Amino acid sequence: MNILRLLRDGPPASRRLISVLATLASFGNAGLVGLVNEAAEQSLTGAPVQLQLLVIYVVTLTFFLLSNRSALHQANRFVQSRLEATRRRIVSKIRKADLRTLERLGQGDVYVTVAQETDHLSQTLPLLIGAAQSALLVLFLFLYIATLSLVSFVAIAVFTALGVRFFVSRQRALAASLSEVHHREAEMLDSLMHFTLGFQEIRLNADKNEALFNHFTSVTGRLRDVVVRLGRRWVALLQFSNAFIFLLVGVVVFVLPMFFEGYTDTIYKITAASVFSLGPMAAIISVVRLVGRAEAGLGHVYALEKRLDEGTSLPVGDAPRENSPFRDFETIELADVTFRYLDAEGNITFTTGPLNLSVRCGETVFLTGGNGSGKSTALKLLCGLYKPGSGRLLCDGVAIGGENRQQFREIFSAIFTDFYLFDRLYGLEDVDAQEVERLIERMELADKVGFEDGRFTARELSTGQRKRLAMIVSLLEDREVYIFDEWAADQDAHFREVFYTELLADFKARGKTIIAVTHDDRYWDRCDRRLSLDLGEILTEDGEG
Repeated sequence: MNILRLLRDGPPASRRLISVLATLASFGNAGLVGLVNEAAEQSLTGAPVQLQLLVIYVVTLTFFLLSNRSALHQANRFVQSRLEATRRRIVSKIRKADLRTLERLGQGDVYVTVAQETDHLSQTLPLLIGAAQSALLVLFLFLYIATLSLVSFVAIAVFTALGVRFFVSRQRALAASLSEVHHREAEMLDSLMHFTLGFQEIRLNADKNEALFNHFTSVTGRLRDVVVRLGRRWVALLQFSNAFIFLLVGVVVFVLPMFFEGYTDTIYKITAASVFSLGPMAAIISVVRLVGRAEAGLGHVYALEKRLDEGTSLPVGDAPRENSPFRDFETIELADVTFRYLDAEGNITFTTGPLNLSVRCGETVFLTGGNGSGKSTALKLLCGLYKPGSGRLLCDGVAIGGENRQQFREIFSAIFTDFYLFDRLYGLEDVDAQEVERLIERMELADKVGFEDGRFTARELSTGQRKRLAMIVSLLEDREVYIFDEWAADQDAHFREVFYTELLADFKARGKTIIAVTHDDRYWDRCDRRLSLDLGEILTEDGEG
């Protein structure tokens, strides 16, 4: 089971402590039942309840409360530490995964698994620990019944075993439905994100807006149907559980006295023990659905980890930037490189290459071509974000592979079309605030943005202005190679002129290498070389292969 796998990975000493405390608490609880029966028997015989029995009862109650509280506190602390370790482990694998691995996973699946599933487990698993303690109590109560009547114990144990067997088989069917719910929730989240990420587009196109909403409605409808089917199975399981409890009591109270002579002498004690077991059984049954949900959730967590492991790069050494041998490079080269995009079924959706491209240190190279010509793919291959399907990526003749890929990436700073602007300057915590303010002024954003507590105080900014903030971050990173994927496309005419005539000139004066995708043909004379791409192949300036 996935739950046992999660708990097994924790410190053995913590597991042993929780087991001991839970056992002691259950034993104390069962002892209370025995003491109650003993006091009841004395009352029935007319004998006064002894003070010694009352003292033992109070001591046993205190022992139970203290051990039960300690067991629950230790269990909650243990479970939360395991979930924290799981979250950190998954995010660590995400940050080390290849770009194509994350692109194929999809944001919805990652968010649902890392955030929603682990949050649900955080609330559920402590309850499961309490249910396990209730199961121990039921076991002790059954052993107590065995001391009263071995025949009764055998009959109850057989009846319980048959009920548990049926219960487990129904629970497995419930777990299968829970897995489908997870996938439907991820599908709904992906569809929901279209409304926020593509808000501008759908507000300009009523037909697209309506079609997207209809698609979302169908997705939520499928989710509803799955949850309704799941609910029917849960109700059936709950009905069986309730019926099982009362059937068990019926066997003890009505059936067994009819067949076993002398049984009635202890019937009230066995009945009391059976009634006391109803509470723990109800507690166990109440979390049955949570067990299936937790088991399915952990299954998705481990499945995500497995997929991330398949796309994880080799371990990165200490200080890859400082230890990078490529910071003083002369040339970067793509040699007969090809790359294929595959869909979820493994079908090829786009092929680029063979690409043959050499970039020299200090060069300013423009990449041009129509949409879908493979420019962005070429950039990601060139900086090592994508692994070539065939061919080689070389830096000064050294092949870039798993063992040195991160050191090679450390010489790049990039602003892609789908760039992300972080809320603070991660990795630049010691940056000079005055230098940041100077760059804000340089990017003509002083009236809109400030810099406080390590982050930009950005208010409502246009895409072009957010790109200028991303440019500030790139300048602060001070890398050897800069990649700009249509950076100027969202700038106004004035700042587009600033980019091509001033910023690129400043980069070149500092010896930086620039690789920029551009459609601004009036500025094509600002580069050392211009390469045109079409259908994934590099053409010469005049468009001939």
